[in-house]
Amino acid sequence: MKAIFHTMAAGLFLFLIGSCGVSRQPGTSAEREARPADIYEPDNTITLADHLRRVSGVQVQGNGPNATITIRGRTSIYGNNEPLFVINGQPVTGGFQEVSQLVPVQEIKAIRVLKNPDELGIYGVRGANGVIEIDLKKD
Repeated sequence: MKAIFHTMAAGLFLFLIGSCGVSRQPGTSAEREARPADIYEPDNTITLADHLRRVSGVQVQGNGPNATITIRGRTSIYGNNEPLFVINGQPVTGGFQEVSQLVPVQEIKAIRVLKNPDELGIYGVRGANGVIEIDLKKD
């Protein structure tokens, strides 16, 4: 009786293991291209702060270079919730104030927001509050 029970339990176990397989897409999310919904193509007639207001998941408080930018859902115990800004693949250390001076709005090609842990891995600790990637047009 015990042998039959153990055989049935083992069969059920193998059935469950086989049917609960996880499919995984090749490559990491850092290697994959951003989905079209993740990319915002800006209008050249408004300010950078206004561009960021239109990006899903980004909160902008204030106007001009002194605006405060945060990515929804991210908080820091140190009080600094500002995301990392990356322009054409180069991180900018001065925050939004520096970015607003460096980026000519008419040269913005796309703005991408990274907020998932698997997307932020390539930026390490600097990307803990999220990352805003800004791609500029290339001449």
